[in-house]
Amino acid sequence: MTRLPPVLRLVVRNFRSSLDPITLLVMFGQPAFLIVILGTMFNHLVPPSAVGASGNYVSYLVPGMIASQMITGAVLAGRIFWLDRRWSMVEQIFCGPFLRAEYLAALLLTTLLFALVGVGLMALVALPLAGLHALTPFELAVVLGTIALGATCFGGLLVAIGSRIRSANLYFTIQSLLQYFLIFISSVYYPITGATPAVLRAVMWGNPLTYAADTVRDAFNHHFGPGDLTAGAILGALAVLTFLAAVAGFRRLDFGPTQ
Repeated sequence: MTRLPPVLRLVVRNFRSSLDPITLLVMFGQPAFLIVILGTMFNHLVPPSAVGASGNYVSYLVPGMIASQMITGAVLAGRIFWLDRRWSMVEQIFCGPFLRAEYLAALLLTTLLFALVGVGLMALVALPLAGLHALTPFELAVVLGTIALGATCFGGLLVAIGSRIRSANLYFTIQSLLQYFLIFISSVYYPITGATPAVLRAVMWGNPLTYAADTVRDAFNHHFGPGDLTAGAILGALAVLTFLAAVAGFRRLDFGPTQ
C-alpha cells in the first residue's frame, strides 16, 4: 500500500475505516428494500401514462434509485470528513506526507467509487425486476458520466458545508435534511406532470438530482436527447461550483476541537 500514490492511499484508508457490515447494510440495503416494496405496491397503482416511456412504475423507479446512489456516496464522504475533524485526524493526516489537495481529491474519489458500488448493487438487485433494456456502450458512458458529475456535485457540497461547521449536531442535521430534500423532492420516486403543483414543480426542477435521475432514466429507456445534454451541462456547472466551494473551505479550514 505504501507504493500507491497518496490519493489512492487515502482512498483505501477511507474505505477501510468506513465500510463495516452495518454501514453497508443500511446504505445499500435500504434502497434495494425500497425498490422491492415500492415496486410491488405501486406498480399496479400508478398508470403507465404517468411514467412516460418507461411503461411501468418499476422501470421508472429503478433508474431513479440508481441515480440516487450519488447522494449515498456524498453522505459517506461527508461523514468521513466530519469524523476526521471530530477526532483530529485531519491534523494528523496533514502532518504526514499528504497535501490538502490530495485529501480533498481522495474524499471526492471515495464519493465516486462508493456511488459506483451502489450503482452496481442496485443494478444487480433491481434490473432483473425492472426488465429494462441492455445499455449500449454510449448509454453506459452517459450513466457513469452522470453519476460522476452528480457525485462530485453533492460530495463537494457536503465537504464544503462540513469545512465551515464545528457542531456535529448541526452538521448531521443539515446533512439529513439535505439528503431527504434532494431525494424526495425530485423525480427519483415520481414524475413531474401537469398535475404537479406549480410551486412543487419549480422546486423539483431546481433540484440537481432531478436532472441526474431523468438522464439516467432516458439512457435506460433509449431516449437520450438534447434535454439530457442540457441536464449534463447543468450538473457539470454545479459540480464545478461545489468543487470550488470545497476548495475554498479547505483553504480556510479551522483546526482544533469540534463539538
